[in-house]
Amino acid sequence: MKKQLLALGFLLAVLSSSAQIAPKNHSIILKPVFGTHVNADQGHLFQDRITGFDAAYFMDIDQHKDKWIDFLGAKSYGVGFVFRDISNLKGIKDTSENSFGQVFGLVAQMDFQLFKVGKAKFNFTPGVGLSVTNKYFTNNPKNRFLGSAVNEAIKADLGMELPVSRYTDLLVGFGFLHISNGGLTVPYGGLNTGNVYVGVKFGNTETLTSERKSAFNPLQRNAIEISAGIGARGVAEQKGKHLYKSGFYAGYNFYLNEVMTLKAGADAVYYYTVYDPENSLSTFQYYGTSYDRWRTGLSIGADINLWRITVGTQIGKYVHFNRLKENATWYWTFGPTYNITPHLGFQAKTYMHFAQADYVNWGLLYRF
Repeated sequence: MKKQLLALGFLLAVLSSSAQIAPKNHSIILKPVFGTHVNADQGHLFQDRITGFDAAYFMDIDQHKDKWIDFLGAKSYGVGFVFRDISNLKGIKDTSENSFGQVFGLVAQMDFQLFKVGKAKFNFTPGVGLSVTNKYFTNNPKNRFLGSAVNEAIKADLGMELPVSRYTDLLVGFGFLHISNGGLTVPYGGLNTGNVYVGVKFGNTETLTSERKSAFNPLQRNAIEISAGIGARGVAEQKGKHLYKSGFYAGYNFYLNEVMTLKAGADAVYYYTVYDPENSLSTFQYYGTSYDRWRTGLSIGADINLWRITVGTQIGKYVHFNRLKENATWYWTFGPTYNITPHLGFQAKTYMHFAQADYVNWGLLYRF
């Protein structure tokens, strides 16, 4: 539960970091949704009905002159509430039928305008936050998709916004919602859902002439970056038991502009518990299963700077990994960093193999 509370604090930090330059224009969005799960390898693709709705509060940032806003086409940011009724899902060959309930979530979101045709705006709206569900593996053992009551929520909408009056816009589009606990509790197959929506947006349209700019600027030069942290992956079907790992990174950042930084470096993960074939169930970590204490690799990627938040992703190739799963030769990482200063940040980085999370590494990052 501590990890989820830290994640919630991180989410609130995203919103509070920008509150100091909160704009005047704001909007409320209401979107009923209808969809299904889109887990291609788990049966019933596009067959099991999901209903729900999204509600969100957004604040416009058109008058802000931070370079990343114009560079990315960002228009507004806010917080959204998510509800999904997933009680009709059946799972694999009906083995999980009646083991799903409802999902309630809270996500930080940002709206980006991709292009405009006449009065119609075409937007991309990603979001990240936390969700809770009332049915999961512990109280419904047939549910091997959701291993815990509290899960991450990763959301994205792609749609059209069409004004119908001065204060009202019509919204139509497609949405995606991923629910998973990042490996903190196992099993955690995760749930991918897709939906269509038709909604409305209510907001004021006051013309704002005063320009604003954040007082915080990221480090504006090439730099060496180091980071260290710790995280845990759940032991299969053993509530409250975890296998701990520490992640380390050292690399070089190539400064492009205030928005983007390219990076290359070396990753290392230390295992506090290695795989024991005589005790397989308690030491197995799927693609991350290691016979040795250390695994190392080389990776490249990029950072995007959004006020005090840096969102980064890298892809890497293992140099040393005495692994159980022979096909796990590549890895990738992603996650946000909250920059306390241009040099020091608090980071939550997820280590991934293919589409499966290995674990989330919580730690500190320093640039010099």
